Amino acid sequence: MKSALFVDFDNVFSLLRQLQPSAAEQFARHPDVWIHWLTHSFAMPEPHAESERRRLLVRRCYLNPNWYQVYRHAFLRAGFEIVDCPPVTSQGKTSTDIHLVLDAVDLLQHGTHYDEFIVFSADADFTPLLRKLRRHDRRTTVLAIGFPSAAYQASADLLIPERLFVGEALYPAQANVDSGLLTGHEQKASDRVLNDRPSSALVGPPASVQTSSQAPTAPRSARPATASELSEIANRIWQTLDESVSPVNGGPLASRLKAEYPEALENWNGCGGFRPFLTSLNLARLVWLGGSGGRLLDPARHEVEGRSTQDEPDSPWGGEGEIFPVVKEVCSLTKAPMLAPKELRQVLKALSTELAEGSFQPSTTAAQVCSRCLSSSGLRVRQRDVAFLIKGMQLNGHVFGQGQDDVVTLGSRLVDQVLFLCAREQLILDEAEVAAVRLWVTGEGAPAKVPASD
Repeated sequence: MKSALFVDFDNVFSLLRQLQPSAAEQFARHPDVWIHWLTHSFAMPEPHAESERRRLLVRRCYLNPNWYQVYRHAFLRAGFEIVDCPPVTSQGKTSTDIHLVLDAVDLLQHGTHYDEFIVFSADADFTPLLRKLRRHDRRTTVLAIGFPSAAYQASADLLIPERLFVGEALYPAQANVDSGLLTGHEQKASDRVLNDRPSSALVGPPASVQTSSQAPTAPRSARPATASELSEIANRIWQTLDESVSPVNGGPLASRLKAEYPEALENWNGCGGFRPFLTSLNLARLVWLGGSGGRLLDPARHEVEGRSTQDEPDSPWGGEGEIFPVVKEVCSLTKAPMLAPKELRQVLKALSTELAEGSFQPSTTAAQVCSRCLSSSGLRVRQRDVAFLIKGMQLNGHVFGQGQDDVVTLGSRLVDQVLFLCAREQLILDEAEVAAVRLWVTGEGAPAKVPASD
């Protein structure tokens, strides 16, 4: 596959440096390492022949020589053409965007037919370029560090997951070690993330259920579930909700879990039934709908006609009817985790406590926060959700470990990041809706009076 690679160095390096400085240095000083991964290991967009390999016929790096001259020679040695893009405004804005777009459009008219255009940048300004390339029947692959906009992702054929790039491309010798940028459960590169969010893949397919033709087995002996098993079960439930476009019926879900963990769930870990067992797990984000058989849903993704999620018994959104519609719209669009207000504040409190007692570690802090939430309040929260919040604060300019990790400051940073994501997705919030976001995150301010959702 004939490919052209365009690297917006300033964008990728600066975002990586905010999240993990060592990864930024590895990217800048050893481009030959991740180039080898890109050409030999990473999946190619469809269609392509079985034995086909990616050939990078064009390698261009757009770099600000005033700030990043020290990295120039590493890219030259890796076969890149360097396009100098010095600042053209007092704010440091460069001409990278226009240079990159003009070069890509020129290649559309080139005698060589380039099958794939690879763009390393999270700048949403390149969305029109991706759409133009698609109209010319060219494949597009993007690497976007941070939180790329939904339109930018949807305009590309193939998205390189950030965690995969850091964990395998930058550090191939430690491909199976968590890079720490995105703690959570994203899928591997071989799954080819096509215009979708990474999904969980913690547990394998459900165990086969014995049929009547099989030999009878010995009676099961009930035993308490281990902490590890409870974590796996929680992740399995979250994964099932991720993969479902509608609320999940309780009966089939209970049967599936019991088939996978027959001994631990023989008596539902001493709870006597699936519903009490589910309550005992205290899973963040999820809401149980009563009724025939019961159903489980994620408020950010699922709806039931004629039912108000926030009014359900035991719903963590009880009493939050004023802000629920705004938070639902914001989280559905930005992909921010739709934690209920009490859950979100517990996470921020646990994060503040963790940072007060130890240093910030990209690879472990999110996991430690999850453990603190479980031990202090019994709340099970997804590690990927905590990582999303932490990374959002970092990208909003917060530096952990400098004595400003109190709950108030963390909440303020998170509010600013959520509002930034809304603006980027062109969701215009009025004053009442901004107040609702602030009340959701920090608990401060009067209840926002917003129109009821249709």
